[in-house]
Amino acid sequence: MNKENDKPTVLVVDDSRSIRSYVKTLLRDAGCRVLEAADGKACLKTIESENPDVVLLDMEMPGMSGLEVVKIAAASPHLFSIILFTTGTSQNEVATGLNLGADDYITKPITEVELLARVHAAVRNVQQKRALSRARHETEAALAELTHAQQKLVEQETVSAVARLAAGAAHHINNPLGFVMSNISALERYVGSLLKHADALSAELRQASPHADGIVAELERVHRFRQIRDDLPSLVQETREGGQRIALIIQQMAQLELGLAGHLTTDLDLVRLLKPLVEMLTVLAPPGTKVQWRAPDELVMVHGSQVQLNTALVALLKNACEALGTAPGTISVTVDSHPHTAEITIVNDGAGIPAEDLPSLFEPFFTTKTPESHVGLGLTIAQRFIAAHGGHLSLASGAGGTKVKVRLPREHSMVVQ
Repeated sequence: MNKENDKPTVLVVDDSRSIRSYVKTLLRDAGCRVLEAADGKACLKTIESENPDVVLLDMEMPGMSGLEVVKIAAASPHLFSIILFTTGTSQNEVATGLNLGADDYITKPITEVELLARVHAAVRNVQQKRALSRARHETEAALAELTHAQQKLVEQETVSAVARLAAGAAHHINNPLGFVMSNISALERYVGSLLKHADALSAELRQASPHADGIVAELERVHRFRQIRDDLPSLVQETREGGQRIALIIQQMAQLELGLAGHLTTDLDLVRLLKPLVEMLTVLAPPGTKVQWRAPDELVMVHGSQVQLNTALVALLKNACEALGTAPGTISVTVDSHPHTAEITIVNDGAGIPAEDLPSLFEPFFTTKTPESHVGLGLTIAQRFIAAHGGHLSLASGAGGTKVKVRLPREHSMVVQ
């Protein structure tokens, strides 16, 4: 309620100065703060600037009528009660006004007792309106917070379940994969020995008989020996690369499970956590790359899992290095401290990411790099771990490079268990 010394505010709107004066005197004597307006436009302007508790509105005014004022005022975000001033011959208009949003009416000539009674009732009405509005807003805010928390819990449970499933699958795949990779190495050695043996036998046959050349050539044709000799090295290599890719996927799955298992949370200084990781950029980035580092002198504290945040930040810094390709460039890492959030900004001046790829960057197994060496889980894991801390990861990219921003809450936040 807009109050002055706890007084209800009443706006009197009437084109008659004498009526305004009479009503104003009655209301002031009754303990109200009184405003006045002579026409509809002035009424609407005062409503917006003063937010009165009650509007006493004359139905019959020149220019903008009382009904027009009610129609416009009913759409105002402010909450107030409207009492119509009317004559006994305008009951249809009164009904229309009530349907448009007015709360009550007084028939002229005005009596003091009725006026004050209806104004006091209107004040109680607007108090209830505003209390109900506050309760509704508080309920909506609580519901939104509850919905957000529920979504986070569902997402965290989903990620945890997927991670456990992935870790179980990775464990069972890893053992036979070890046999496969070991056998490929042995197979490669055996293939070399067999080819040398075949070459030696062919040479011995050709030396033993002058007719052996034709026999050897026919055997090689029938058994497609030359095609086998040409295809075997590439077949072995492709099989090895496929196994290595499976091993890389398993490694990334194990990293996700390791991060989720590291649920122990503590107070962390982001500067202290990030600085040694930034120092690694001089090793990971192309030679000659310029690394820029800026952070506040004071501590930038967040609450969370060191394993998860370290895993996420390593993935983001590694991406920044790989974005430069083989040519040196510039990578800048900045930490900013705000009252409720901490921000980490990582910028590289590489070629940038195509616009059509941006919506898919956080999808599992999506990668813009060669699939032989990249699985496409790095950004997915980073986003999940940062979200688990109540944070947000955003990425923007263009011809001038790529900017990644991490926002983390300064207060204690929920972390995946």
